[in-house]
Amino acid sequence: MLPIHNSYTAYPPATDHQILHIENRLNCQLPSAYRHVLKESNGLSFTNGVFIYGTEDILERNEIWEVAEYAKGYIAIGDDSGGMVFLMAIKAENYRVFAVDGGDMNRQHATLVTSDLCKWLQEGCQY
Repeated sequence: MLPIHNSYTAYPPATDHQILHIENRLNCQLPSAYRHVLKESNGLSFTNGVFIYGTEDILERNEIWEVAEYAKGYIAIGDDSGGMVFLMAIKAENYRVFAVDGGDMNRQHATLVTSDLCKWLQEGCQY
């Protein structure tokens, strides 16, 4: 499931314990597609600036962006290193990713980036 090119850096897989710890701290079940990503790589960094959060970053980033307050029902799974934040709905079978300005964080102003997180990652996270 990892990208089919070499324009990214992958990290060692997250353990089930790390993923459960994040879900407990965020008081939610992570989207299944994002859980699959974490089990392959505990974070991804692309040369185009896209960063998909691993378990060490997701709590801090969701607190910084105040996602629980401004984008209720969503979780920030990454950013573009330029102010845009990538959100996924907190649903077990969700694969859609939205982009929203981190200064706004209003889901109503977000745009759909992809309907398939895994395919988007494989293609290098272009948006």
